[in-house]
Amino acid sequence: MYNKILVPIDIVEDELNQKVIKHVETLVSFNQPSKPEIHFLSVLPNLEIFFGIEIAVLPESQQDSEERSRVALELLKDIIKKVNIPNGQITCKIGIGPTKEEILSYASDIDADLILIGSHSPNSTSYLLGSTAASIVRHAKITVLVTR
Repeated sequence: MYNKILVPIDIVEDELNQKVIKHVETLVSFNQPSKPEIHFLSVLPNLEIFFGIEIAVLPESQQDSEERSRVALELLKDIIKKVNIPNGQITCKIGIGPTKEEILSYASDIDADLILIGSHSPNSTSYLLGSTAASIVRHAKITVLVTR
């Protein structure tokens, strides 16, 4: 069914992450006996874009992209440590940049055949989906499964 599943994870959204992980586990169980690769991706914003000129006043440790990536990777691994999928099927990655572009680029890089993404509750500007999920659905060239 699916060989490579990309699962973007927002490391600050505990409740949504647990829902996404349950869906991943279900998809993997449906795919038996094949063993799909599960790629968990968390994206950090560029500090220059996110904070603009204020980056100069941030502590030195928070300006270092490598350190931010290392901390985020630890958090991502902590989020998925209880996932009921064999470790050999799991890859974790941290991207830095605009969320939509990082997700779509990584999906292309790994030749994913499904993106499973969580969506926040919509607001008046995003109507049916959260803005990131809606953007991924609109621009992805592969199947996208959205969960809430």
